[in-house]
Amino acid sequence: MHETIAIAEDEQDLRELLAEFLATNGYRVLAAPSAAEFRAMVEFEAIDLAILDINMPGEDGLSLARWLNARGSTGIIFATAVNSAIDRIVGLESGADDYVTKPYHMREMLARIRGLLRRRKMARAALAGKRLAAITSIDVVGYTRLIQYDEHNGLALIDRFFRDVVTQSLPRRSGSLFKMLGDGALIDFASVHNAVEWAVECQTETRAYAMAHGHAQTLQLRIGVAVGDVVVRNGDRFGEVVALAARIQEAAPAGAVMISDVAHAMTRGNIRKDFVARRHALKNIAEPMQLWLHETSSAALTERA
Repeated sequence: MHETIAIAEDEQDLRELLAEFLATNGYRVLAAPSAAEFRAMVEFEAIDLAILDINMPGEDGLSLARWLNARGSTGIIFATAVNSAIDRIVGLESGADDYVTKPYHMREMLARIRGLLRRRKMARAALAGKRLAAITSIDVVGYTRLIQYDEHNGLALIDRFFRDVVTQSLPRRSGSLFKMLGDGALIDFASVHNAVEWAVECQTETRAYAMAHGHAQTLQLRIGVAVGDVVVRNGDRFGEVVALAARIQEAAPAGAVMISDVAHAMTRGNIRKDFVARRHALKNIAEPMQLWLHETSSAALTERA
């Protein structure tokens, strides 16, 4: 479900531009030109965040913020043409979470919105005993062929591979392997950046390891990364994101890394790797999802073959 953002802004051009920009970035947007119309608009709506112009004619944004806080927990960003310390202090004391001075860049506003929504989500998760995690699912693509060809040596190779490549590399990126699945594993990273970087590095190291041991065509990985809330219990992780990471991994080509749209949004600009958008229908998920694919040269060759 898309997060809902409500806007109170009396400048029509700015209001319409902001509403359109946020809608194109995946949010459900409600917009009103005055406090009175804003109240009527959100009276029976559950909104995640409000962007309020402080200096609207009639009732101002400060009063509107107090009304919002009285009816429930809503993230609030104030927007104003006045840039003074006193105004910022008064605004924040009225219950706002952030403060933006006009004119602002749309990308700056988007970054502030994402940051505020992420912090609020993490706070709610902490209260519920949950935390945000980047769950990474890996699977050995050539496992069946390895075992059928030579069960004893195949199993020994997989064991050595996990020991020498997977578990040895996890401490560099603060990853925690919490479940082995025969020919695969599930790994928990607190940092999405670390999860994606590790996934790409692991594919490179797997390729080198397979070539060194004469298994370039039979020892390959699929890796999927998804971000969401998990509950940690007895060393295991529970949550929808665990199954989602496995589904994304199943959609990845051999030798490639596939990540969720949320993971891509949270790492964009911080990961110096090329990811290409792909829409995939995943098992047990009704609608196709936008995923992001990073293919190594060997993955591309395998896919074409």
